[in-house]
Amino acid sequence: MKMPWLLLITTVPATPSRKRAFLWRALKQIGAVYLRDGVCVLPEREESAAALRTITARVEEFGGEATLIAGVWLPAERSAAVIAQSRTARAAEYDEIAGEAERFLEHVRRETTHHELALTELTQLEEDLEKLQRWARQIRSRDYFGAGEAERRVTALLDRCAAALALVRERTSRREGTAS
Repeated sequence: MKMPWLLLITTVPATPSRKRAFLWRALKQIGAVYLRDGVCVLPEREESAAALRTITARVEEFGGEATLIAGVWLPAERSAAVIAQSRTARAAEYDEIAGEAERFLEHVRRETTHHELALTELTQLEEDLEKLQRWARQIRSRDYFGAGEAERRVTALLDRCAAALALVRERTSRREGTAS
């Protein structure tokens, strides 16, 4: 796939290590792919450029060096490898959410089989589902190339979670005599 990339080259002081940890987390959060130590890429998009400019400013605040280069053209083989690496990373993240969503469904099934849920328990389940949905949105925001089946599986599982929770909410509301 022929496309322009954003290239970020960084050098961060070795100490304190929190600066390097910040950089690693920030780049992971936006889905950057490392070409080598201190060199990473993202597809050239306005939101990617804005995120990398913010990271560049923080690296410089740390006393490090950061160079952001737009319009980089990678060789086709390297571009394909970066895309594959990105898809693999997103698929692994989606798989992690899928596991959590399956555990959520099992938890709801187990709890509703053994007893009726109180409103406080229902509220906790709603918060848990919102966390899963927020996590999925975060991954989708850095899924530049589409992780395919893994993303579709998570969407379907989260839909099942929402449906299961809606059923529990309806039962609980009826039992508690409140409106849903």
